[in-house]
Amino acid sequence: MAKNDKQVNLVFTPYITLKNGRRIYASQYGKKVFCFPKNNDKDLKR
Repeated sequence: MAKNDKQVNLVFTPYITLKNGRRIYASQYGKKVFCFPKNNDKDLKR
């Protein structure tokens, strides 16, 4: 990989907690899990 390439992992979770503290479950929307990207760039950690 080149130095500028960024890796993105997908995260799967059955619920999402909103900023106001309300928890939304994927089953409420006819899904098993929610999926969203998570950056896995080592340079961001420094």
